[in-house]
Amino acid sequence: AEHIRLAQLFAGWVDGSDTFERLAPVPFSVVCFRACPAESASDQPALDELNARLLDGVNATGDVFLSHTRLEGRFALRLAVGHIRTTERHVARAWELLQEQLALILHS
Repeated sequence: AEHIRLAQLFAGWVDGSDTFERLAPVPFSVVCFRACPAESASDQPALDELNARLLDGVNATGDVFLSHTRLEGRFALRLAVGHIRTTERHVARAWELLQEQLALILHS
């Protein structure tokens, strides 16, 4: 139940963001989402590339590990809450890293 709560908390942050979008419902502890800044919203190949770079950047920090998949042909990032010791602090750190790394990519 706590893992589902944490996933839904994260999904709420995604839903409240202007630069990220959720790509699937969150009935369990996995959130599928992607960065979708307004300037790239209509260019699917560019969004896929952006999100692949974002995944690599976040994972390279070593603080969290995200995976990916494709949903309806779109590159999607996946946050899976599954470790017994995962806390809200860990999920918040993942969200912080996503925003930091996206800003670095967009301003480079």
